[in-house]
Amino acid sequence: MIRFTLPVVLALTVLATSAGANQSEISTWDTFLKPKYFPDAELIEDGNVIELKTPYRAEDASVTPVSITAAFPQSESRYIEKIYMFVDENPQPLVGLFHLTPEMGRADLAMRVRVDKYTNVRAIAVLNNGEHYMQTNFVKAQGGCSAPLAADFAAAMETLGAMKFRTMGEANDDNTIVGQFMLSHPNVTGMQKDQKTQLIRPAHYVETVKIYYNDKHVMTAETGFSISADPSFRFFFRPEGGGELRAEVSDSKGNAWEQVFTVDT
Repeated sequence: MIRFTLPVVLALTVLATSAGANQSEISTWDTFLKPKYFPDAELIEDGNVIELKTPYRAEDASVTPVSITAAFPQSESRYIEKIYMFVDENPQPLVGLFHLTPEMGRADLAMRVRVDKYTNVRAIAVLNNGEHYMQTNFVKAQGGCSAPLAADFAAAMETLGAMKFRTMGEANDDNTIVGQFMLSHPNVTGMQKDQKTQLIRPAHYVETVKIYYNDKHVMTAETGFSISADPSFRFFFRPEGGGELRAEVSDSKGNAWEQVFTVDT
């Protein structure tokens, strides 16, 4: 669950104000985010563990594509246990914390995120042996967290919690296949105007997505409003000739949904 308390928001505000007053750039990552999330960890910047792909300039800041590719397969002896995704200069910098398992086969993820201003985007992979590896890309985009809501917000809310799932392509040599999970949810940031009333809508966003296949845990995403509206996640799993994929979702207003999908491969 990703929530920023008032002291945290004030700290970010102080940093921004101080930067302007001193006419010098203050790193949000170095002064706030790294000490908060990784105070004692060595972050190894090595492209031999994960590769982060982002556009240098996003066409639409509210749906900026991001993908992470792992350099080795998930196995019981060595696997990526967690992936942290950050957009440093967003009002809510931690986009998501993804808990991964060997059941995925490959620790690859793809999603769409909001980018509020020119910023570094980071992925930190935590291995099951405790090692931390970081990749960083700079992205030029603005206004993603305040981009307008759907013109007919009431209609969008009627499908709240609706889910879709599909497999993509053929199974690979390692018996993995790409799955895409899609959820209907506006993921309101609390900074967007309703197009009809011109009032700011209060924040309302997806907090957890849990994926199971044949009752085995595949992955869990703990997310916030830096994930785009109508969240979509692509990931690998092993279909094992067919079975059932179960998705469990909850949001910041206490709503919860569950759906089972039949997988035929």
